[in-house]
Amino acid sequence: MTTEQTNQNQSSSIDTKDFLIGTLVGGIVGAATALMLAPKSGKELRTNLNDQASMIKDKSSDVATRAKEKSSNIAQVVTDQTNQAATRVKDFSTNVRDDFDKWKSKKSDVAELQEEYNEGKADAIEDAMQTPNSEMNSLETNSEQKHQPSGAK
Repeated sequence: MTTEQTNQNQSSSIDTKDFLIGTLVGGIVGAATALMLAPKSGKELRTNLNDQASMIKDKSSDVATRAKEKSSNIAQVVTDQTNQAATRVKDFSTNVRDDFDKWKSKKSDVAELQEEYNEGKADAIEDAMQTPNSEMNSLETNSEQKHQPSGAK
């Protein structure tokens, strides 16, 4: 080993040793300072911590109870509103279905009326066609009677 390597090993060993000693001394000084500056004894401090823990437990129970009540109220409101919405949708769909059925029946009524109209029109045309024929026949008969010699009657 060279002298330089030996110096580095001693230097790192001293640095580690100094760090551990400094940490130990700092911890002791900090603990002593905390004990001297603590306003209460350990027993009083534990009592206060237990009291505060009990207060926190009670407050958290109150908060949990209020949260349960509010969540159940919210759940009830949501259930009521959902039921109302479902009823509205059901009524609306029933009304739409009824209106569609009415429209469909009116459409078939219109189709029937149109068919009756067309049949009536066809009958009227047929009657009109027959009327000129019967009038023609009657005119022919009249004209034949007029043109026949008088003795032939």
